[in-house]
Amino acid sequence: MLITKPGGEITVVHTLNFESAAQRTQFHEYANAPDGLPVARGAPGNLFVSPYDSLADESTVYMFSRWEGEEAWDAYSQHRKDISPEWFQPMLEPRHILRLRELGSSPTKNTTQAPFYCAPEGSVCNFHIWQCDDVELRDQVNAFWAVEDGLPASVAYPGNIIVSAFEAIDKENQLVVISAWRSEEIFIAYRQMRRDTAPPLAQRFLVDEVMVQGRMWSRDKRASA
Repeated sequence: MLITKPGGEITVVHTLNFESAAQRTQFHEYANAPDGLPVARGAPGNLFVSPYDSLADESTVYMFSRWEGEEAWDAYSQHRKDISPEWFQPMLEPRHILRLRELGSSPTKNTTQAPFYCAPEGSVCNFHIWQCDDVELRDQVNAFWAVEDGLPASVAYPGNIIVSAFEAIDKENQLVVISAWRSEEIFIAYRQMRRDTAPPLAQRFLVDEVMVQGRMWSRDKRASA
């Protein structure tokens, strides 16, 4: 059973794992062409979309986008399959796509997320998956996020740009935090603070393997206008 109710806006994290750094560069060129990001940003129901290059893997890109509803994303996703070149088709398989619905404990619930998608050059994004063993742990994490020492403390940390919390629509007991920071150094200091102060229920999740950093390489000019 999901915490969130069907309907309303969703966020999508589209993880692109290319064969090489050269193919990631090829994707950059494709994204900036007329059939790339302009198609996504002009799609009915799209609110914003921005790509981030992984700092840990030179062949990976994370596409963060927000949509008026699941139907808008599904229609765009099918259109992307119809128009994409053959070399990009494997990136459109369901295993690369994580659909998310914002939690009530999210600091940005019912607010625009434009600041996140138009974060300043040089900032970094953190995509953090919390895969819980069961519903009980999931609900405990969600409750912790809502208290002062939870996500509000993340928002208050110097150098934070934005923090949003989500539930995976298609994954059981999976929660996700997406945040943006003024610099990688600030994020690393914040991460250490969390390791030093987080309660036992959160400690198991504070490991590098589930905390993925990305640096933005192309701003959404439409959203920042």
